[in-house]
Amino acid sequence: MAKKESYEWYAPLQGYFDDNMMSREDFAAIEAVLHLLTTYAEVPEAEKAYLLFSQYQLIGIKQGSEADHKLHMARFTLGCYRSRKYWQDALEMYRLSKYDGIRAFEFVDEDGKCKARRKGGTYPHPYEKRLQEWDKLWTNCACYKDEYPTAEVGNYYYYVSSKEDEKKTEKVKVSFTEATLLPCAKAAVLEPRKIDGITITISELLECAKEMKDKYPGDYCYNILQSNVVKVVEEGKVSQCQELSIAQTINIVGMVGSGKSTFIKVLSYWANKNDRKIVVVLDTVAEVFNLWRYLQKFGVNCSPLVGRNERLKYINQIAEPGKVCLPQEISQYLTNACMVDGMNDSETESLTYGKEPCFSLKETSKGSPRICPYFDICTGSKMLRECYTSSVVLTTVAGFAISRVGKNREPFLEVALRGFDIVVFDESDRVQKTLDQIFMPETSFNRYIQESAEDCGHYMRQIPSAREKNKASQDYHELQMRTTGVMSCLSKALNWDLGKWNKLSAGEPFSALSLLDDLKKDESYAIPEHIYKQIYDLIDNEKDEELSSTLREALNVSCISTDFRQFNSLYARWITEEGEAFDRSHVRKQNVQDARIKLIICLIFFDHFIRKLSDAYAACHETSYGQNEIFGFLQTRFQDQQKYLPSALCGNLFGMKKNEQGDIVLFRQFAFGRSLMKDLPYLRLDSNGNAIGPHVIMLSGSSWAEGSYEYHINRPVNYILEADGDKREYLSKTKFFESGLTERVSGSGEARTEMLKKVTEKSVYNIIEEYNRNAGKILVIVNSYEQAGIVQETLQNILRKKQCSARVCRMVSDATSSENAEGTIRRGEVSRFASMQADILIAPAMAIERGHNIVDETGHSALGAVFFMVRPMSVPDDVQEKGSKLNGYMEAHCQRRDNESIWEYNVRMRQEATKRWSIVTGSAHYGLDNLDADDQKDIVSTLFILILQIFGRLARVTDTTKPAPHVHFVDGAFRKPPEAEQGFDCLNALGLYLDGMMNDAKNSEIAKTLYMPFYEAYKKGINYGR
Repeated sequence: MAKKESYEWYAPLQGYFDDNMMSREDFAAIEAVLHLLTTYAEVPEAEKAYLLFSQYQLIGIKQGSEADHKLHMARFTLGCYRSRKYWQDALEMYRLSKYDGIRAFEFVDEDGKCKARRKGGTYPHPYEKRLQEWDKLWTNCACYKDEYPTAEVGNYYYYVSSKEDEKKTEKVKVSFTEATLLPCAKAAVLEPRKIDGITITISELLECAKEMKDKYPGDYCYNILQSNVVKVVEEGKVSQCQELSIAQTINIVGMVGSGKSTFIKVLSYWANKNDRKIVVVLDTVAEVFNLWRYLQKFGVNCSPLVGRNERLKYINQIAEPGKVCLPQEISQYLTNACMVDGMNDSETESLTYGKEPCFSLKETSKGSPRICPYFDICTGSKMLRECYTSSVVLTTVAGFAISRVGKNREPFLEVALRGFDIVVFDESDRVQKTLDQIFMPETSFNRYIQESAEDCGHYMRQIPSAREKNKASQDYHELQMRTTGVMSCLSKALNWDLGKWNKLSAGEPFSALSLLDDLKKDESYAIPEHIYKQIYDLIDNEKDEELSSTLREALNVSCISTDFRQFNSLYARWITEEGEAFDRSHVRKQNVQDARIKLIICLIFFDHFIRKLSDAYAACHETSYGQNEIFGFLQTRFQDQQKYLPSALCGNLFGMKKNEQGDIVLFRQFAFGRSLMKDLPYLRLDSNGNAIGPHVIMLSGSSWAEGSYEYHINRPVNYILEADGDKREYLSKTKFFESGLTERVSGSGEARTEMLKKVTEKSVYNIIEEYNRNAGKILVIVNSYEQAGIVQETLQNILRKKQCSARVCRMVSDATSSENAEGTIRRGEVSRFASMQADILIAPAMAIERGHNIVDETGHSALGAVFFMVRPMSVPDDVQEKGSKLNGYMEAHCQRRDNESIWEYNVRMRQEATKRWSIVTGSAHYGLDNLDADDQKDIVSTLFILILQIFGRLARVTDTTKPAPHVHFVDGAFRKPPEAEQGFDCLNALGLYLDGMMNDAKNSEIAKTLYMPFYEAYKKGINYGR
């Protein structure tokens, strides 16, 4: 890919700029933004020009325009100005008097708004000439990539883990000679493909499936595809179809057993046969490699694409029980065979997988990294090469969204946008939520402190000379050891008497900037403009000479001691220096105002502190080798992805939240993640605004759930895959039971553990009865791995006393490093539960809900009953969960109006999203019965999807003569409290929600096709006051 050409901006103005002014390039960029603003905004508010680049108009887009294309292209070159603070700081500088004679724009105040307009009169380098230069910023401005140079003959070095301390790194030298090097191939480039509509007949798919069966007679795709029915949906009416028309985004739904997995397999075979390139996005790495092995049998040119930083987790998912080695065909992707490492004679152990120096060979410490000269032949880089030449690429959601491939390490997203015909998303409703969360990462500061304990202890045990040997390492460890004190100071500051501050009391996430902006507008405790500006400038300009030296000193000591003595003294001196700026006549007002300002200063200190931690970590570690969580959190920017995706609805926020345990949770918002799936075709536009990105096929059995902000796919259903009648009738015979218990696990706060033990004890009779029914194994649902351990211990003890021989197993995280302990199974291995000796599996709802088929040798579910010990609902104060709900709400309720300009729509979206975020973040403090109708519907529909997906583990049907499944609702919280006359009743609300879907005049046929067997069984077993 070509490098970006250098250009001398505004050359005729060279004599007007000196060293005390911004660069001509920055000046031109600001004017280019103002030109776009005055072109596309009816009311060009200068301070809000950053919203031009938010791209909210792409959410749910059906047809683009020339303006969409221009603004999208401008985002590659002017994207830094989508930050409110960055733009407003730049605008403030642009408006300084020193630029009066050369500005092309002027500003007028109208109706309290600062509006930009083209300046009249004459000035050097006239407007038309400048416009010719601005055009370069949105014409032919592809995302340029610097080409990585390849290592040549000479001496280089790379880093490996230290033998003494694996958290440290050591240099390893390597030499290349002409005898050891091969000719270097050019970086792979996938040229843009012409995207047109694709039509596939059902007979074509059947023909492909027949060919697959001819090659492997035992293959079942042909039989399933032939027995199931494909229907087309047009204006809510459903009819059998003979062909699939694939254009832009296609939504295909089908209940369990309808052949979604079969469709993916046959479509992959069809693509390979017809010179089409497709990406298939799956839930887990295990699914990726299972499908890869399957397609390999038929000669499909396919390749896997997975991350390289969680090798142990992947191997746990894939490795066969009792086997020492991975299958050979998979080991080439998941084990290390680094050729450069093989040249290191001083080491007998191989490099850690994922830490190979593919892109990090250096000649000098300040030199740029080089590509390994064996990149083109090494198995370690095989995945990164094959995605360019394969007909079918199999990956996960994270692999599709953030992987980098090829010699230039370009995002795979860009490769897919220009070089693939179709992207298939399996379990699209879950993909939607996962994408939202990927672009809203969070991390725990206390977890970082805990992880640092061993590191700090090792440092402190060293002799003085060893500690002082490396200044960078010493700086980092000294900062590490300050973390507990900083966190204690911040926790105390958050508990000061701050008055009734809605920004904090409502449980909203916050940042120093958001609290400062709120304080500026507060009627009771507002601060003067120049005080606001001083504190504002502390955020980025810690060493600005124009700032009060006393205020800087107060900032520097704000979190060094929990008694705050020095901080309070310096703060009081600063207040005195400011004189009449503060009203000191009301003691109560004075104290609250002071507490708020001091908290904001502490938050600014904390923001600077964690950034210093990140910088110090980078200075003493080779960060291409590995990284800690705080460093990864702060360094992750998704810069390439942000050039394509709509911005986060509330802006690219950095914030924090104090949870119930007193931990500080940091989070960031980068982008509207779900657009990476639903709006993918429009993330690449031609000059007329037509979509030229790959077509999208979304597949799911539960994506039609109107009202669920997290899971409902807000796109029309185009096609339905329908299972045969025998399976539907079998599932309709499922029996639902209520425990009738009054003990409430969900919502019981600190009593939750005790309640969980009680309902487990009281459910033993029913569990033993299900075990004796001999209809299959038993699944027990909880809400966390910790709860799974509690239920396992309680249940095992009681079963032993009851002399019941049922064996209990619980699911543990894939991240568990030790071998499976007795009575446990990792999440990635859970499909093997079918063949284990255990009879009862205890698993968290979110870990078992989908992607794990626990079936016998015939493909029939090995599970015969499920017990819901808890309501499977999300954590109330989970920031990522709330971010996903915000995205779903805005997508459903805030469509673009007719004749509404792009800029006006983007402004309205930001305003509405900010209001809604306040509601969403405060909702955890309200009971379910206090929520409005829309929010209650969201809770109910989301609960329905979780229950349905877990029920899907029991709904894999190949033998309709076996006993039908049983479903038990145990937690008393499924019902309203018996003493309450009114209240939120989950089972009642769930039944009424299903009634509404089945009787919906427009979409009832879709609902019936997907959910009728579940609905019929639920109606018979649960009394919900119909």
